[in-house]
Amino acid sequence: MAKKNDDFFLEKKPWSVVKDEILGCYFKPYVSKILHTYKPLVYVDCFAGKGKFEDGNRGSPLIALEIIDQCRASTTMQQAQINATFIDLNYADDLRRNLGSYPWVKIVSGKYEDNIKTILRGKENCNIFLYIDPYGIKALQCSLFDEFAQGHFNSIELLINLNSFGFIREACHALGTTFDDTTLFADLVEYEPTRMDASEKSISELNEIAGGDYWKPIIVAYKKGEIDGYDAEALFAEKYCMRLRKSYKYVLNMPLRIKKGQRPKYRLIHATNHRDGCLLMVDNICNRWEALQEIQSGGQMQLWAENFDNQAVDEDDIEEKTILHFSQYNCLTSLHDALAMFFMNYGPICSTGYVKKILKGLEEDKRLLVLRNPDYTSRGKKTAFMTEGKGQKISVRWIR
Repeated sequence: MAKKNDDFFLEKKPWSVVKDEILGCYFKPYVSKILHTYKPLVYVDCFAGKGKFEDGNRGSPLIALEIIDQCRASTTMQQAQINATFIDLNYADDLRRNLGSYPWVKIVSGKYEDNIKTILRGKENCNIFLYIDPYGIKALQCSLFDEFAQGHFNSIELLINLNSFGFIREACHALGTTFDDTTLFADLVEYEPTRMDASEKSISELNEIAGGDYWKPIIVAYKKGEIDGYDAEALFAEKYCMRLRKSYKYVLNMPLRIKKGQRPKYRLIHATNHRDGCLLMVDNICNRWEALQEIQSGGQMQLWAENFDNQAVDEDDIEEKTILHFSQYNCLTSLHDALAMFFMNYGPICSTGYVKKILKGLEEDKRLLVLRNPDYTSRGKKTAFMTEGKGQKISVRWIR
């Protein structure tokens, strides 16, 4: 077993700040929306840690529980059904102390992969949210993710923190080569790095993590010098998301970095079979990007608007992509279905509202047919809404 980093919980590092920022900002609108399904919510933090860092900063457990409290306080629903479970192999006692003001939560001492099936047993028709921020890559068994998708839940969402460069590093070891750029890991603090060797056992474990052996040609190409380490990581992340899409229709890949202009070293993966969860995550990323830039740049002013991937926002490019995508819809299609697939193709490059604004212009130019139900208000005025839900439906079809 790899050596654990005993100083990991002394202070909250920038990586943890970025990841928890995204979790917190998504989880609040998610809980508010999911309560209106009138189905129980089951939240599981699969690698909860201590719940709190020794410098006083909140960990993911306290962030999630405070959001649950806020949503319960603001909802008009009586007795909203929410249960929360926190799993950790090494720090269950610390969790109990730090979560002492939440006596209703369940704390499980043990491994996520040994306990998650039991936790989800009997939760049919519930809304499931799994936060999976593993200490190493070994616990990310793709077969488990497949199994979750087959559960008879009302909905399920996974938010996975994937140490993609950690996978590339160990895949190199397993195929008898080394990953040259050791400086890449200098500011990525790992609690329990996974260590592989050149053996069939390691290859089998990597296949289980990846959900296949598609990673092998990537490492071979890197070994031959045909691609560099950054290309290898990007290819692996792309194919990993494609693999997840065998079980989850909507998979968002969000590269994370903590320094301006730095290559991504980590991937946050959001997987769900529900389009509205996908669209909610897109807007969460875009709405909170300013806060994430503040973390990255140390508060320095940004001269150009940028997206989640530190790329300059090109309005013409987004419009071109919108036209290219929606021009494929020759039959009437739900607007939200088409929007979700747009972000599957291009990533969260802008907010859903920005794309809707472009579509509104295309409607006015009579290039896009937009059918709304209801098509008139109670006062007889023609409707112009661009959001589905709450008795509103929109279908779109390309005209020319």
